[in-house]
Amino acid sequence: MPFEINHGLGRFNSQRDLHAALGVPLSAAPGEIRKRYLKIAKTLHPDSRDDESGKKMASDLLSKFVNPAYEVLSQEKEREEYQVILRLLEKQLLTANIVPTPTFDLAREVFNAANVEEAYQKALNTLAQDQYTDLSNALKISEQISELNLIYLWRSAGGKATAATPIVSAPAPQPKPDETQVRAATATTPPAETPKTEQFTEQYFRRAEELFNKGIYLEAIKELKDALKIDPRSARCHALLGKVYLQQGSLSMAKVHFNQALKLNPQEVTAIQGLEAISKKERKAQQQQKSTEPPKPEKKKSSFFGLFGKK
Repeated sequence: MPFEINHGLGRFNSQRDLHAALGVPLSAAPGEIRKRYLKIAKTLHPDSRDDESGKKMASDLLSKFVNPAYEVLSQEKEREEYQVILRLLEKQLLTANIVPTPTFDLAREVFNAANVEEAYQKALNTLAQDQYTDLSNALKISEQISELNLIYLWRSAGGKATAATPIVSAPAPQPKPDETQVRAATATTPPAETPKTEQFTEQYFRRAEELFNKGIYLEAIKELKDALKIDPRSARCHALLGKVYLQQGSLSMAKVHFNQALKLNPQEVTAIQGLEAISKKERKAQQQQKSTEPPKPEKKKSSFFGLFGKK
């Protein structure tokens, strides 16, 4: 079975939410993360299970779900890079006006809480307590924690749960047209045609996606450029084109198309992840450049006699 989180915060972050996998809050300190990991590792130890299927399930959860999350969050550099991703997502939630929809009671409590921090910690602790007790429900509980994380991130970014819902007044009843009027309107009004722009663009996109997966990048670029000639406002095509350029190492062109994709659709996940990857590459390049720069020569201190020389 796939060990992925397709709900809550995980839906916006390539099917994973590292904090949810460990059942720790988004603000968890390294010591708290390590303590929680050791507790989960003890719970999922194969010797703690009687049946073979339970041992296999526990082993898979630990190796394929818990350990990968801990490997990132336990390393300072990796943890900081992941926090950058979360901050970008936090901005996108408000920019794109994404309002999470709570699906269970604890999530609704956090969504509407006056003290978000307290409600979030309390709800998360309640779920984390039983997260790996029943292995068949481990992923479900992890997804519920991920939903809490998304709501908490949204509220932390300034999302208001108490915003008034606009009231739409009911339109005044219109007089029912007689049969003659209906026939006349039907005869004079042609049926609306479904625009085929999206259909053509989708065909180009699919071909480009297949070419990209096969490593045929130049042809993929050609397909996507043809698609954008038909529909210049296709965020998906801009995002995929940025991904192709990124794969080729053309960071400037990739950045142009990722930014255009987000301008058209602030929720475009491929573009968000692409800009994160570029940021990571640029930071790495800067660090390497600093490490290879020769040390600056020390200035020699001049004495009084050194300034004027000896005669």
